[in-house]
Amino acid sequence: MPHRLTISILFLALSTTAYGQDACQALNSDAKSAPQINLDSLSLPEYYRHWNWVPNDMLPSDARCQTSPGCEGRFIEPARDWIGADQDPATAPLNVASDTIESVGDQATMTGDVQLRKGNLSLDAGYAQYRRSDSTVLLRDNVTLRQPGVMMRGQFALIDTNRGLGELEQAEILSHDSGARGAAGRIARSDFGRFELSDASYTQCTPDNETWSLHAKEIELDFESGRGVAKGTSIRVYDIPVFYTPYLNFPVDDRRATGFLFPTFGLANNQLDISTPYYLNLAPNYDLILTPRFIEERGEALESEFRYLNGISEWGIKTSYLPEDQQKGEDRWLLDIQEKGFFSDSWSSEVDYTRVSDEDYFDDLGLANLEVKRSTHLNQQAQLSFLNNSWAARVEVQRYQTIAAVEDPYRKLPQIGLQYRAPARNFQLEPSMELEYTYFDHNDSVEDGGNQITGQRLYGTVGASFPMRWRWGFIKPSLESRNVAYELVDADLVGAEENPNASSTQGSIDAGLFFERPLTVAGSDLTQTLEPRLFYRYAEFTDQSDQPDFDTSALTFTYQQLFRSSRFTGHDRLDDADQLTVGVTSRFIEHGAGREFLTLSVGQLYYFSDGEVQLPGDPIRDASNSDIATQVRLLPSERQSFSIDMLMDARQGVINQSNLSYHQRGDSGALLNVAYTFRREGNQFGGLEDDVMQAEASVSVPVNNQWKLFAKTHYDFEDNRPVENLVGAEYQNCCWLTRVVYQRALEPDDNNLSNNTVAGNSGTEVNSAVLVEFQLKGLGGLGTAVTSVLKESIFGYQADE
Repeated sequence: MPHRLTISILFLALSTTAYGQDACQALNSDAKSAPQINLDSLSLPEYYRHWNWVPNDMLPSDARCQTSPGCEGRFIEPARDWIGADQDPATAPLNVASDTIESVGDQATMTGDVQLRKGNLSLDAGYAQYRRSDSTVLLRDNVTLRQPGVMMRGQFALIDTNRGLGELEQAEILSHDSGARGAAGRIARSDFGRFELSDASYTQCTPDNETWSLHAKEIELDFESGRGVAKGTSIRVYDIPVFYTPYLNFPVDDRRATGFLFPTFGLANNQLDISTPYYLNLAPNYDLILTPRFIEERGEALESEFRYLNGISEWGIKTSYLPEDQQKGEDRWLLDIQEKGFFSDSWSSEVDYTRVSDEDYFDDLGLANLEVKRSTHLNQQAQLSFLNNSWAARVEVQRYQTIAAVEDPYRKLPQIGLQYRAPARNFQLEPSMELEYTYFDHNDSVEDGGNQITGQRLYGTVGASFPMRWRWGFIKPSLESRNVAYELVDADLVGAEENPNASSTQGSIDAGLFFERPLTVAGSDLTQTLEPRLFYRYAEFTDQSDQPDFDTSALTFTYQQLFRSSRFTGHDRLDDADQLTVGVTSRFIEHGAGREFLTLSVGQLYYFSDGEVQLPGDPIRDASNSDIATQVRLLPSERQSFSIDMLMDARQGVINQSNLSYHQRGDSGALLNVAYTFRREGNQFGGLEDDVMQAEASVSVPVNNQWKLFAKTHYDFEDNRPVENLVGAEYQNCCWLTRVVYQRALEPDDNNLSNNTVAGNSGTEVNSAVLVEFQLKGLGGLGTAVTSVLKESIFGYQADE
């Protein structure tokens, strides 16, 4: 006969880190939509039933965790079928039922099938005794406590119902949502956010695949700090001890906290490379990763990554230091500083600084756990910027460390820029102005006995445009005066003019029309546009043969270049022009998705005079027209994209340049990338000594819920050799994950980064590496080496977390 007592019982709750069962969590948490499964009706092994575990092959299809990586089943909570199970425990009445209930003085005793229910909370035992004087309840004989998502079992429990504290002996615990489960000789809740376990074990493996488990003499879980501490700890794989530590600090939720991350293992050029990162959570706004690294035949290195965030900026400082490289006989080091600051809506700052000890650093040591942008010219730059609706200003210093046998670029010490652009106003004059001052220095300057001219450059423009825009088209005439002047250092020593200068007036008219029509294709309603465009530009010629070339280069010719106001980057050349661009674009817009799924563009430049202003060594352009530039962008769906950029010589009927690429992401997460590049040597805009003909393909393919394969190939058809090959695999289940990648690529051995020598001859060598990542889910972080390689090599790749 049920009895109702005026007491409340607070149950123990153990929160654990999730192991990726998002689909299971949704099914478990949404009781109304989740399929109701009766565990008693299933023919389960007793061990499975004990942990409420049901493999996928015993579940109906709509109850399986099909999207959960590597998890082949679900922890099923027994149905809460008592009256009031859908009520809030804080306000729900307490219902008690047992075979016998006896109340004598200060105590109430219940024996035989004791059942306590308060909203969605339940407690079952063979014996219960409640003491009114101190509001404690004693439970024994198959004690089971349940709340949504959590189950606890034990043979003896003592609970303080006022404070929610207590202890449970011969205990077991399971989180249905996260899959974390464990056992202990004793679990005590000594404080509101603290649990103490003795003779404990823990795993996030499922009962049908218990690969690993953690065992400890003592475990303390602190949910206030988000950390757990274990003493006398061992990790067992298939019940075989593989690791022991007297002390272990690990996470119990997703908060950042100090502790070891999982190591990274690599094999590069037959040399073992092992890194063991240690994370230091120093404060809420800054942290540090220290990574001791062992490189076979070179020695021990230390890498670090410091991150700092405040109200106006974010900083990242990365270092690596290898004392006395055993092969090179000298110290090797790397420093990388990155900063982005936002002081207000208008002011910002940026620092990008990378430096290494020597030219061979990246080839010999790689990057291991540091994500640093590798380049032949390591940028060392700092910039302060101002931007509002009309004005833009910046102060910048920049230099490079060159780690290849190519010419050093000039240093900007400093560069100061100021721009004014009037707000966009239709049928009104829009004035514009730009000033830029730069002091250029060089490692091999004439001033220091070298042969590179250095000095100051002042560049300025002033102009105006008058935009006229309608729904059906636009006309935008523009006029500007461009000026550049120099003050060079010791120019007379090399026979150059000390103060060269040049001025050139430029005018242009940009005009276009917009046409559109409705269109139906394969049952889909579309809008097709037709957008013809004319762009005429005239710029007067000024002889600039006496001017240096500090930072100017010719732009690569593409469809977008047809409508630019200069064919150069930088300000050392004021290009001449008397030319007309004729172009047309057609867009196909799908109404239902609101997506521009197809864009076709074609255009050509017509020259009315030769292009006499060129960079040193480049010939005067004497063609009457450019290649025909085409551009195609196709988006068949949100998961697919296809693009073509092509330059064709219409007079000779040959293609001078083509770039094709295709990207697809499947519903299952599969990735496919294909690309092809061709550039003809000696064409009008290529300037190459040899043809370039290369193809690249990369894939990431989920084989099933546990296996994923990776591959990439990059092949040079001109030299008949692979540039890069990569293969890899990933395996994961509910409790562990590993990734293995083998990469083989051409690397320069003469620091000129040339791809023009035949494999086996001087100029290039083949380097190979094997990298391994491994994670026991629920015990902390994961190495990043393989993930970084895959992100760099396979466009669109994202690692499963």
